[in-house]
Amino acid sequence: MTTPEQAPALTTSGWAEAWLTAFETAAADPVTLMTGERLLTTADIGQVHINPGIAKTTLTPPNTKRPHQPCVTISPLERPAWKRLYKTLAASDEIADVINAGRLPDTLTDPATVNGIRIAPAPGDITFSCSCRPDPGICAHTAAVGYRVAQNLRANPGLLITLRGGSMKQLRTTVRLRKPTPPAQAPAPQQARAGTGAAQAFGRWKNRPAGPERARRHTPPTAQAPLLDSLRPELPGPGPTVQALRLLTDDAAVRAAALLARRPLPTTNDPLRDAARLLADPAHQPYLEHAAAHHGLSTLQMRDLALAHEYGGPANVDVTLWPWSADPDDLAHAEAAIQPHRPAPLATLASQDNHLTDAAARIQIRLGTERRWYPYTDWHGTWRPAPGHSADPAAAYRAARRALRNR
Repeated sequence: MTTPEQAPALTTSGWAEAWLTAFETAAADPVTLMTGERLLTTADIGQVHINPGIAKTTLTPPNTKRPHQPCVTISPLERPAWKRLYKTLAASDEIADVINAGRLPDTLTDPATVNGIRIAPAPGDITFSCSCRPDPGICAHTAAVGYRVAQNLRANPGLLITLRGGSMKQLRTTVRLRKPTPPAQAPAPQQARAGTGAAQAFGRWKNRPAGPERARRHTPPTAQAPLLDSLRPELPGPGPTVQALRLLTDDAAVRAAALLARRPLPTTNDPLRDAARLLADPAHQPYLEHAAAHHGLSTLQMRDLALAHEYGGPANVDVTLWPWSADPDDLAHAEAAIQPHRPAPLATLASQDNHLTDAAARIQIRLGTERRWYPYTDWHGTWRPAPGHSADPAAAYRAARRALRNR
């Protein structure tokens, strides 16, 4: 199990560096790359939409009103390669623990770690196109897209999995459903025993006395039989505490009540989701710090996951943990739906992945894979889940505003 000290940070540079190495080598034009990097701070760049095999956006250079549509195309891995990759990662206890904690270790960018499969693209896998030129090739606009992808990878390395045609959801499912590797059992040392041979014992039984005398006869054993086969090198670990047993008993009672009422059981194979489910009960709050340390999270992060489960169940926990690339049309529809409800309609409204953020109003809504919107509010620089998820983005936005007023 990965300890808090061993758990990687919430941001990463290995995935971004692997992308930059391939991207800059494929571009092979230092001057254009430098110009594109400068556009990151001077141009009006929309959200970079990342989907399997493609990253694209709309970019308007400074001092002009003509937008361009730069596009970076990446050759995806074949489906058999992804299946082999998922199984390889699930077979490693150490890697599986990190992925279950919602992270991707930088070591996966090394093909030697993942059975020779190259997750990061090779330079030959990357091509460029843009509306500013009739033929494919690198330009300052596509260079800006490449550098923006690198920025996004530092916060969300799973985007590179998407770019290469993989699925973070499938990867997490494969890892959660894996069969843990059983620990190797050391053979018990052989110990000589003193006793009676089979032939001798049979002879004694055959010549035993008859009648009442047999019942009175008692021959003590020649040697005391040992209680254990051997001495254990270590004492067994301590059992669960009384408080932990009480928590497990309470949870068993909840499951039994659900069975009797024919309600669906709260089941999950993900330890982190299960911890969020248990901590959603206010009676289990004393275990918050212990659960956070066990999963390598801060107490605040663990509390937010418990709130997410309380307000929206396992789906809300997933949305809190893992961003994913939503359909741009869904985000555009949500922007139009919430616009009449914004307190500052002219303020910037940012969209990235499945997040729609109104920073001026201190509100964010996130789209789940089941197409429901989950409200979040700004809490001292972090986004905290709020009650009121809905299939209507406007309803979720209004729920976030209510949560802010009631705070």
